[in-house]
Amino acid sequence: MLQTLQRVLQTRDWVGTKELLARNNRKQAASKFYTVLVLKKLKAIDVCQKEPYGDIILTRGPAFDSVQ
Repeated sequence: MLQTLQRVLQTRDWVGTKELLARNNRKQAASKFYTVLVLKKLKAIDVCQKEPYGDIILTRGPAFDSVQ
């Protein structure tokens, strides 16, 4: 997931979870969402959700380039 985010955020400022989790079954989506939460905890990404049940926007965090 980190490699995917690094590739996507290299050309754009943000990406939505709906885009990242599209074409995944429920188990794959849950696993990837958990990874997003871990990356948030490590401060590799920042997350923002403007409305309940809305798309979650992922952006580079302070430790984005240092997490492996």
